[in-house]
Formats: sequence, structure tokens, C-alpha cells
Amino acid sequence: MRQLLQLAEYVGVDYSEAVANGEVINPDEYSEMTEFAGLIGEKTEQAPQAVQPEMRQLVDKLKQLINDKADPEAVVALTSELRDTLLSALPKLSLPSKLASEAQVKQLFQQNCAACHGASGKGDGPGAAGLEPTPTNFTDRERANNRSLLGLFDAVSDGIDGTAMASFSHLSEEERWALTFYVGSLAFNDSADSEQKVALSELINYSPNTLLQRGISSNAIDYSRTHARSYFSERSVNSPIAIARITLGQALKAYQQDNYSEAKRLAISAYLDGFELAENSLNAKAPELMRTIERDMMALRGVISKPGKLQQVEQMTAQLQQELDVAANTLSEDKLSESALFAASAVILLREGLEALLIVLAIGTVLARSGRKDGLRYVHAGWITALIAGVGTWLVAEYFISISGASREIIEGGAALLAAVILFYVGYWMHSKTQSQQWQRFIQEKVQTQLKQGALWGLAGLAFLAVYREVFETVLFYQSLLLQAQDNGSSVAYGFAFGLVVLAVVAWAVIKYSVKLPMNTFFKFTTYIILALVFVLLGKGISALQEAAWFSHTAFPVDVTFDWLGIYASWETLGAQLVYLILVMALFKRQVSSKLSKVV
Repeated sequence: MRQLLQLAEYVGVDYSEAVANGEVINPDEYSEMTEFAGLIGEKTEQAPQAVQPEMRQLVDKLKQLINDKADPEAVVALTSELRDTLLSALPKLSLPSKLASEAQVKQLFQQNCAACHGASGKGDGPGAAGLEPTPTNFTDRERANNRSLLGLFDAVSDGIDGTAMASFSHLSEEERWALTFYVGSLAFNDSADSEQKVALSELINYSPNTLLQRGISSNAIDYSRTHARSYFSERSVNSPIAIARITLGQALKAYQQDNYSEAKRLAISAYLDGFELAENSLNAKAPELMRTIERDMMALRGVISKPGKLQQVEQMTAQLQQELDVAANTLSEDKLSESALFAASAVILLREGLEALLIVLAIGTVLARSGRKDGLRYVHAGWITALIAGVGTWLVAEYFISISGASREIIEGGAALLAAVILFYVGYWMHSKTQSQQWQRFIQEKVQTQLKQGALWGLAGLAFLAVYREVFETVLFYQSLLLQAQDNGSSVAYGFAFGLVVLAVVAWAVIKYSVKLPMNTFFKFTTYIILALVFVLLGKGISALQEAAWFSHTAFPVDVTFDWLGIYASWETLGAQLVYLILVMALFKRQVSSKLSKVV
């Protein structure tokens, strides 16, 4: 099928060398055009069934145009339509992730290409004399506008039958792609200034003329062709988006080999080890795109483990690859602005830290109002240990052992659900003590005797769980954000500082005003906060375990996602939260009925 793409493009590029003004100007070239059109017709029978009828019509029309010695523009347009039709039905090209160095590629060109194509790529090398067809002049803009980088790569890799162009398959893929981008840049303006690059997949798959027809500016095309290395910087190759893209390609390959369990594992890894770490950065620039990719990755995981879904998996993977290309370009068009970096940094800390802070404050204020301030040291020991353990876990994962994204989500989800269970018990217990008389009686009878060291260590454990589940992931998010910051890390630092200030203000307000509340009001207020946090933790815990593929994920028909509240668009999370709300109402109703019966 790649040969079919190459042949169609070759006819579009070289037809103008054979025909002009309705006359044959080069009989050998014209004979080759006729021969290649016949080959395209033969190979069309091997094309995907879905596009064969359309392809046959287009091939018949192409043969007629060549036979009629039609205008070259009509042939270029038709061969472009042929390629578009075929590309729409084929799996997305596995994009290169790395290129040979610039110095190395220039040396490769002089050693392997200059003899025919000339030292500067003009087709005037010492070996060009007598060759038919003549070697390509890579500086000819008119020809270059009709040539895709994919066509160039296939010519470098496989050669071109019937010409002197030999295969260079002995070169590594990195070297062949580097040569492709190098010769594909020679006809373009390297001083072009563009604020927007072409998506890498489109830059490779389509000719500049096709890109122009799609509304992409000439400046953007020139800039992208001549600055191709910006797509493959070391920072970009190791970026979460690049990791997601590469891993998705591996997942598709595993599925094509009928290894469904490995395909699902890789699809999960593409999200957890790749895209998830870029979500905050992308959300600062294109929140709708971020949500679309997240939703589509989850949908792919629901299909890729099932046999007999190859066409659907290929289509979904191709769509995701295209979306990830757009995401990569969105993040690399230029550095994230200072305001975007600041906002992303602040949101990361506030989103990950606020609920943990509220849990720790709720435990601490309850102890303080209970006359057990001695227990605060256990709570402080819990959250401080969590900070150390979280950073320590990240260091171990970074430098000593590999902790997968799935393992990270299992840790986070398990901790969230365990904390939710403990908090629910605490909240329900506190609700039963909202009457000041009951609380005073409880203090006199129970607190001083039953809040012993074991129970206090339990509170320390709760503080540990609440903080630890956030710290490890927070460090990873900031590490990813700093990749996008490049030389502008100060904005990330300012956002982090702002987030700390907001958390400090929240802590101060809770401590100050909770002390002034009457006992029954304090307990009602704290109870509602704790039960709301249980709702949030329940949603986040199940969502994390869904991402780790421990729980199934059935998409809710309406996107009701609200991450701050732990609300996600899946039947499983929403169902669990609904059951939780029903349980809370039932237990509270039971308590009210019990109190009324005692009054009576």
C-alpha cells in the first residue's frame, strides 16, 4: 500500500515532464506515466475493501487523463485525491521519534546522494549525465510542492523501480528520516517566520499543495519543512506526548499480532505513563482537546482487548495519533506563556493539595476542640511522613526502579478509597454528636479514656493516606510542566508559591473561624465538609482504579466531568456516588428517627 501511495505521487510529480499543452514532450517519461498508471490499477485490487470501488473509479479517470494528454494540474489534483482516499483507509503512519544528527545527515547526503543529485541537491551531480529520468532537483519548488515527505522517505528506503534511484534500506530508520527531512527542505524558505507549525503527521503524509488546499499557510509550510528538527528535540522525544504516541503505536502492533492482553496493557500505559503527565500543561492551552484525548483513550481501552475489532482499533488509534500530534504542536508551537505556566502550576498544587489539607485540618480541629491537643503531634507526624515518603517514592521510581503509571494509579486509588471509608466513619460518628449536650457527655465519658495511643496512631495513618496519595503524582506533574517551561521555570515557581499562599490562607481561615463556632455548629460544619470529601475521594479513587484497569469503565452519555468535585463521566463512578448519597441520607434519617423516639 505504501508502494501505491508512492506510485500515485510519482505520477503527479513527474507528469509535467512528459506532457505540456496537450502534447507529449518526453516519450520515455510519458511511457513511464502510462506504465505506472497501470501498476496503480493492479495494486488497487490489494487496497482495503472499503475504498476499492472509489479507487477503481479514480484510477480509470487517471488512465483516461494520461491517454488524453490532459493538463498536468488535472493529473496532480487526481493523484492527490487518490492518495487522500488511500490514506483515509490505512492505519496512521508510525511517526519517527528521533533523527540522525545534522552533521551526520549532511555527510550521508554527500556520501550517498551527491554523485547524482549534486552537492546542493540540484540534480546536477557528476553521475547524472545520461540518466533517464534525470535525478530529482530537490531545489525545484514546483516539484517539491507536489511531493510529500512520506513519498520521499519511501523513495529513500525502497528506491524507485525503472529509475537509477537505488534503495538505501541499509541505512537506519533515523538516518533515512533525517535524509528525507533534509532533501525535503531544500526547496523551501528557511527564513520563513510562522507562529504555527504544521502537525507532524500532516507534514509527512501530504504534499505542500495539498496542505495549502487545506488552508495551511505557505509560511507555516516553509517554516515546518525547514525547521523539522524542532519536532525531534531531545526534550520533545522524552515528552509525555511522544511517549503516548509511541506506546499507542506499539499497542496497535500488538493487537495486529492478536496479542490482546499486551495491546490493552500498552494502551493503558500510553495514557498513564504518557498523556496523563501532559494533561495539566495541555489544559492550560487547549482544555477541550485535553478532554477529547482523555475520553478517546479510555474508549480505545474498552475495545482493544476484544478480538475481531481490528478496523475499529485502527481507526481509533489513527484518530488518537492525529489528536496527539495536534496536542504536541499546541504545546511546542512556542513555550507556554508565562500566564499559562503560572496558572497550570497553581492549579496543580491547589487541585492536588486542597482536599488533603481539608482532611488534615478537620482531624486537627476535632482533636483541638475535644481537648486532646496532645494528639495533634500524631497528625503532624502522619502528613510530614507522607511528604517525605511521596518524594522518596518518586526518587526511587526515577533513579532505581520503574514504577508504572498503573501502579501509581493503584496506589492513589486504593489510598483514596481507604481514606474515604475511614472519613465516612468519622463523619457519621461526628453527626451523631452534633448536639452540644451529647458532645459534652461524650467527652466526659469517652474521650479521655478511649482516645488512647492506638487510636491516635490511626488518625496519623489517615493523615498519611490523605497526603501521600497526592504527593507522588504532584511531583510528576511538576516535572512534566517544567519540560514545557524550558527556560521559563520562574513562572512555575511563582504559580507554586501562589498555590502555597492560597492553601495557607484556607488553613488559617479554617483554624481561626472553626474555634469560634459553637460546638454543635462546629460539628455540623465539619461533618458536612468531611462527608463532601468522602464523595470526592470516592469518585477519584474509582476513577484512578479505572485508569489502572482494575475497574471497568462505561462512558456516561453526557460529559459531566468536574475533576475538583471528583465527578467523572462514567456509570461506575456516578453510580457509586449515588449509592453513597442514598446511604448517607438513610443513615442520617435513621439517626433523626432514633432521636425523636427518645424524645417521645
